[in-house]
Amino acid sequence: MKSNEFVERYSLYVIGAVALLILFNWFQIATIASPGPLSTNTISKTFTPSGSKMTKGTSGELALEVKRTGDNVQDAINALIPTGTPEWGPELGVSYDDPVNSLNRLASLHGQVPTGSLTGDEKQRYIDIGTRISCEFCCGAPSVVDNNGRDLCGCSHAQSFMGLSKYLIKTHPEYTNDEILLELTKWKSLYYPRNMVEKAAALLSNDMELTASSLNDAQLLSKLSTGDTSSIGALPAMVGGC
Repeated sequence: MKSNEFVERYSLYVIGAVALLILFNWFQIATIASPGPLSTNTISKTFTPSGSKMTKGTSGELALEVKRTGDNVQDAINALIPTGTPEWGPELGVSYDDPVNSLNRLASLHGQVPTGSLTGDEKQRYIDIGTRISCEFCCGAPSVVDNNGRDLCGCSHAQSFMGLSKYLIKTHPEYTNDEILLELTKWKSLYYPRNMVEKAAALLSNDMELTASSLNDAQLLSKLSTGDTSSIGALPAMVGGC
């Protein structure tokens, strides 16, 4: 089914399902602890998310695990929208179930972990991650940073992507760039649930995997509608001014 047909058939379903999810996240959550000072110590892996599990895709790229039921919209919601607490969440006092307060906390990391504090290797990792994600649904920047690591967007969503990526690079170097990027994509799905579920469902309806590169392709739906699947996930030719 082409993307434009998908949108016509399932748009009301997507809006209704995600609206219920948002209400559940915002009004039926437990009170989380107030965030303490920024810690550079890792903790034991006691907490794990109850959704949005990662797996290796058929192409070798990291993807979100999908349990197919035949309902592309519900399958997209189940795979894309995380619940619970990430293993590093207690360090910062954030939870997938409290996206509003977590956004504020994660955005504050951008200032708490200055880009200038990154080593050469860390900065290259930061650039690799930050040039592959944007806050496309509210801002026009093609990515959150340019090829030199400079900010391209100042909204809180972009700051949370930049801050969290720097924090994880610094305090959890065991995470790969692709793992961090897919983690940022989960948060992007909490910030823009309707838009991201629409993209994920469109990918599933075309029998494509939920990879970070595909989910962060701002032209995904238009490419699917024209059958141009070969370029899905391709990086832009240029990021930032010359």
